[in-house]
Amino acid sequence: MRGREGLQAIALASSSVERDRVAADYLSVVAPRKLIAGRHPNGAQRIERVYIVVTDLAAAVKQYSRALGLAPKMERGTVINADMAIFQIGPTGLGLAHPVGPGVAADALGRGPGPFQVLFRTSGMDAAAKWMADHGVPPPVRGVRNTGEHAMLVPPPYACGVYVGFVGPA
Repeated sequence: MRGREGLQAIALASSSVERDRVAADYLSVVAPRKLIAGRHPNGAQRIERVYIVVTDLAAAVKQYSRALGLAPKMERGTVINADMAIFQIGPTGLGLAHPVGPGVAADALGRGPGPFQVLFRTSGMDAAAKWMADHGVPPPVRGVRNTGEHAMLVPPPYACGVYVGFVGPA
């Protein structure tokens, strides 16, 4: 994974850093700090999920469950075409994904296991798409999540080497 473009690690805040240091790949535990939400012209409100693509979902679930002290919800990701284990950590989900066929997760795994997507909750998909178009980003790929919500993905060449997703109302 080292030396590739894009997302390299995911950090989790902790009230007890020493207690919560984990051995799971791609995670770092950091001391909490006060974060102030901002507003972005593309309508992004917060991070909904971050995703890590893995070669062996069952083994990764065991490792992350032990490290996080949580049991995941198993889902099928229809937009990224993957089986997923979602660990809900407060309002943000941490998703482990393994491809079930061609698509986003398979493309990501082709570059090697590791973090590959950040999914933002947006106040409006059309507003986000317009902001991107106004800034020279080609129209994002749109799809429907397993929840029935609409989503869109900006591919790595236009998002600093990582997939950036948006989910929310039109």
